[in-house]
Amino acid sequence: LQLAALLCVGCMLTSCLDDDDDDNNGLKYLTKTEQQQAFSKIAGYHKGYICWTTSPSSAKLDSAEVTLNAASDSTIYIYNFPTKPLAAYMMEGQQELKDSLEKQKDVTLTLYTRYYHLSPVYFQADPYNLSYNVTFGGKSHKVEVAFYSGMPSYLYGVYNSSATNKLQILLCEAAIWVDRDLSNANPTNYLSSTHTFYFLSK
Repeated sequence: LQLAALLCVGCMLTSCLDDDDDDNNGLKYLTKTEQQQAFSKIAGYHKGYICWTTSPSSAKLDSAEVTLNAASDSTIYIYNFPTKPLAAYMMEGQQELKDSLEKQKDVTLTLYTRYYHLSPVYFQADPYNLSYNVTFGGKSHKVEVAFYSGMPSYLYGVYNSSATNKLQILLCEAAIWVDRDLSNANPTNYLSSTHTFYFLSK
């Protein structure tokens, strides 16, 4: 329900901001001074949960406790981000890859942030890729997990001090790559479909 509510808020926000004259999905970013004002409202540590659906064919939700640190006006860290659910939407026939990724330790997910609404606070939330060194098939491999980015109308963070008083962030896993060749513009994606993750502070 919380996830659905955040998606609805996003639709309304997009509609309200469509008239802004800017090159990024109709959004106009705040000035440097306003960015600092927005950041000051969420700065510091927030305990909360990461939530996700357990499989592409199920609406069942699972969650894990995490700690978020809004460290600067351009950087957020989510500590103990769970690795296992990142493999939940692995394409069929890749059981060894799935098993090896699920065994990896939880990680720190770093987000690039940029604010575009002051009250309530809305900000672009772009995760950096996660990288794992795993072994399967008798060989060592570099596995990368990528998230969608640059879509602040749809994937974003929000904090409304006058309403829920909770910090919320919507993220979307986009790809799993194995031993990606940087010269290849279209590497094999082992993710069967996009996978949404949702942070909600306590």
